[in-house]
Amino acid sequence: MSFRFETILRLNKNKEDLLQRDMGQINAMIQKQKDSQNFMREVTENKKEELNQKKRQGIDVNTMILYDNFFRGTQVHKTRQDTIISEINLKLEAKREEVVEAMRKRKTLEILKDRNTLKERKLREKKDFAIQDENASNLWGRKGL
Repeated sequence: MSFRFETILRLNKNKEDLLQRDMGQINAMIQKQKDSQNFMREVTENKKEELNQKKRQGIDVNTMILYDNFFRGTQVHKTRQDTIISEINLKLEAKREEVVEAMRKRKTLEILKDRNTLKERKLREKKDFAIQDENASNLWGRKGL
């Protein structure tokens, strides 16, 4: 006999695998956004140092305006990245809950399968013992004649 829910178990395993793959892609998106944010932070720090050096050497107003516009743009970019990261984190949490639910369903079916396998093995052992007992009593009966 086979486990009657084997197909459902396989489908649940496949669904869990797909959900985990999706969760991995979401994690990759988050990392990409964080990398972008870190890159902009490094560029901003470099430009601040550059601006400080130019201030010591003397700088005109137009250059100051350009740097100011750049720093405002990086701040807008940082804010946008923070928003994107928080939205992706929400998706990640939702996907994580789906994965946990799929894992729970799969585990439940695996427990049922294990119980079914154990039950079948015990039944088979019981039948084997019955056959062995029958054979032994037949042999004993023949020797007694």
